[in-house]
Amino acid sequence: PSPRETSGQPSISSAGAGNPSAQKFDLDNEEKEEDGMYEEKSVTPSEFLASLRQSFPQFAQQGAGGLYMQQDAEECYSQVLNALREKLDTSGDKKDVKDLFGIDMETNLVCEESKEEVNEKSTLYTFKCNISQEVNHLHDGFRLSLCEDREKHSQALGRMALFKGVSKINTLPKYLSVQLVRFLYRRDTQSKAKILRRVGFPLQMLDVFEFCSDELKGTLETGRKTWQKMEDEKAELAKKRRTGESGESQESQTSVVIGDSNHTGFYDLHAIITHKGRNADSGHYVSWVKRDGQWVEFDDDDVYPVTDEDIQKLDGGGDWHMAYVCIYKARLV
Repeated sequence: PSPRETSGQPSISSAGAGNPSAQKFDLDNEEKEEDGMYEEKSVTPSEFLASLRQSFPQFAQQGAGGLYMQQDAEECYSQVLNALREKLDTSGDKKDVKDLFGIDMETNLVCEESKEEVNEKSTLYTFKCNISQEVNHLHDGFRLSLCEDREKHSQALGRMALFKGVSKINTLPKYLSVQLVRFLYRRDTQSKAKILRRVGFPLQMLDVFEFCSDELKGTLETGRKTWQKMEDEKAELAKKRRTGESGESQESQTSVVIGDSNHTGFYDLHAIITHKGRNADSGHYVSWVKRDGQWVEFDDDDVYPVTDEDIQKLDGGGDWHMAYVCIYKARLV
């Protein structure tokens, strides 16, 4: 068990160490007890877990002693999204889950030998950040994941051949789920391994413009110009207030773009799933969520407020919690 589990309070090495505000608290009923700690009223999602294990037997696997085995958090997250999509997006033109999380992609594949081209379209629900020795930031990993070498059948050659592919985003979701691909299968040891490399991620203004198709870029330009004009108006108003000029709020002259054009290509971090440990088949998963401007750590039934600095320390490179899935929320205009 962790120091928090044994002591009931943050450990010296925890994210909120040394911060008086890093006390365990109840998000729904913040009522202090005599010892200064907040009384928690946690909820055990028994029905959800039972339904999950029934629908996806993989998550019902048990090991020695009858304990449930460690499972991959991203796989669980993806299965839940798929289940929701199958339930909610099955009929009609309205696709709620796809609109919220779906990423329409277009991949252009070119055969190295025959130069023939193949275009493929697909919809993803997680945007991959592959990790190599050259990857230091999310953008580096995105570029890596959007380029691929694939063997497929060549109509011109009549046999299998190597195709080089480049993918672009055709539509953006309101919530962008980013997976840092930290786990891989090692053939030499015949086991999963974890990549501990530090990979930086922004808390605000993740810009995915460069990964979009030319058509989508044209649409985003409209939203970005609108957003920039709104920001300029806010800055001018703040300047007038500082200099003592009239700072009364006025109706913005900026027209709001309707439809898909309200996307800007900018995203702000909203939630994270982290993994602590060096082994893919063990360790501990924790979620971190921004709630009303405050970052909150959800460590099983222990809940703590944390700072932006604590979140930035989740970039990996050691034995501490490191980001595995990041949920970004779109900046819309």
